[in-house]
Amino acid sequence: MDRLDNTIRPYAWGSTTAIPRLLGVEPTGEPQAEVWMGAHPGAPSRTARGPLTELIEATPERELGTETVAKFGPRLPFLLKILAAGAPLSLQVHPDLAQAKEGYEDEERR
Repeated sequence: MDRLDNTIRPYAWGSTTAIPRLLGVEPTGEPQAEVWMGAHPGAPSRTARGPLTELIEATPERELGTETVAKFGPRLPFLLKILAAGAPLSLQVHPDLAQAKEGYEDEERR
């Protein structure tokens, strides 16, 4: 088992205290909006053995398990985000590929 070192996203809407309190560290005074845990290419979690993206790429079945690789392919099938909003935040919904294509086509028709 690996301990993860995760990226903190400093978006302007973030709380200055919630994430430091959760992690048991002193606040920096800067907004900290999201903690990303996973293998997103833009901010992968890091381990003592290296970035999670590289570990999974090198040995996907060892890192994810045979069933997960069979079902989702050689990638971590989720990105866990802990959000700490210090200001109102709009709700975001991300479509799947079919929904995105349908929405694009509908928009182009209009």
